[in-house]
Amino acid sequence: MLRSLVGSEMCIRDSVTYVVRGQLSHQDSMGTSEHLGPGSIQFMTAGSGVRHSERNLSQDQDLRFIQMWLTPRTRGLPPNYGSMLAGSCSPGDWQHLVSDVQNNIETPVKINTDANMHVVRLEPNQGAEIRIEPGRQAYLLW
Repeated sequence: MLRSLVGSEMCIRDSVTYVVRGQLSHQDSMGTSEHLGPGSIQFMTAGSGVRHSERNLSQDQDLRFIQMWLTPRTRGLPPNYGSMLAGSCSPGDWQHLVSDVQNNIETPVKINTDANMHVVRLEPNQGAEIRIEPGRQAYLLW
């Protein structure tokens, strides 16, 4: 069980975090402090530099999240943080939650990296299909 990642300093990275279970508490040197629950996303451009911590403040509930570190196309961007609180999602319905700032796709989260992130909630024995464009890659996490 991951309890905390304290005082980490990351530069030249975009990160996107999806909360699967529990509550993720975030605090950073830009003055942001918040708690995110299951289905929520946080994103951060470390850019020219930011200090942050992520913690599970609960003593009795575990925390499970998926964090992706991505290389932005431009170095030295100003630090930036944002989040999207969990919305409703019907089982089997894909949600396109993250996309590149340079494309015309409307998503709640925009990042400085050529990447798209989709989420689907499945019931036991349920499947879902997604189209992968030629020349693209896909990673499945569950």
